[in-house]
Amino acid sequence: MRVLHVFFSSVINPQHKFLGTTKDIRGHTQYFVERGIHCEELILKVRKEKYFLEGLQGADLSRFDAVFVEGTYYPKTLRHITERYPKVKLILRGINAELFHWIHSAHAALLYDTWKRVIFDLKGSAWFGLSDFRCARLADFILPISAWEAEHYWRHFVPRDRVIAVPYFLPDSYLKDIPPVKEKKRGCVCMMTTKAGRPFLLDAAKNLFQLVEGLGGAEAGWRFFVTGDFDPKRLKPPDRVTVTGFLENPLELLAESRAVALLSDYGFGFKTKLLEAICCGCRLLVTKNLYRRLPPQVQRHSILVNVYSTDSFREALARCLEPPPEDDANASLRAEAFEALDKVFGL
Repeated sequence: MRVLHVFFSSVINPQHKFLGTTKDIRGHTQYFVERGIHCEELILKVRKEKYFLEGLQGADLSRFDAVFVEGTYYPKTLRHITERYPKVKLILRGINAELFHWIHSAHAALLYDTWKRVIFDLKGSAWFGLSDFRCARLADFILPISAWEAEHYWRHFVPRDRVIAVPYFLPDSYLKDIPPVKEKKRGCVCMMTTKAGRPFLLDAAKNLFQLVEGLGGAEAGWRFFVTGDFDPKRLKPPDRVTVTGFLENPLELLAESRAVALLSDYGFGFKTKLLEAICCGCRLLVTKNLYRRLPPQVQRHSILVNVYSTDSFREALARCLEPPPEDDANASLRAEAFEALDKVFGL
């Protein structure tokens, strides 16, 4: 088995090591290594059609059994591949349900950004939604990152037998970065991204800030943190919230904290920071709509919070003082992902 693995250059940028797409792609790298699959990488400078086409110039794809493309952004290039190399299996990773994802972004922009951004995101929903459809129709297999998206999104584009959910798991190369779980403090962490863009996570931060303000002086033993790309001038945090900025290894903070809060319904795909939190022994504070899109392995570690109720937040913090479930969610998701990929590659 010979595979050409296509992804974009942010994966090899150390600053984006903890970006969700980087971790997901390196999980696929781990699969190829463990299964002994010969894999060559084509790294695109920018996530655009012309760079993919340039990367294929002079290449003979007939020497590969499959082309595995991270994302559904290149319909013209994929059509070129299917027309010129009809015997090469084309496999696409569905990183997000892009149509829904961009609509969520437009909705969030109404609250946290400009009308210009709202219009931009609405146009993006149309373009990327169409790209999802066109790419999925060309692929032999589309691999959504969650079972929820496979059922509620991709199956409307292509027959069910071409849609195989491959859940995200934290690769072994990242598990080595997880420090031993320390004596747990009453810490609750809201993790931003390494690359500012959509206002999704601002909504999560805003909801946490309102709940912390609602506590007043109650739950005095708890400390709250915001990590990553966050501008306190854009959204002022309460005095009880510490803005850490970028951390060389945010897992160190998680290892001594009891909770990670992702209190927003916005965004699709898989919130990879949640699985890291589980591996660090944290409970997850999530909204009801986000909870229903999570895999069962992650739901077991999650606690629902009503973002409009301080009492709900206090009850959730109290539950975080209880021992977390002892199951290995990451190992279960990795086994499920490998089984799905074995089916795709005929192993």
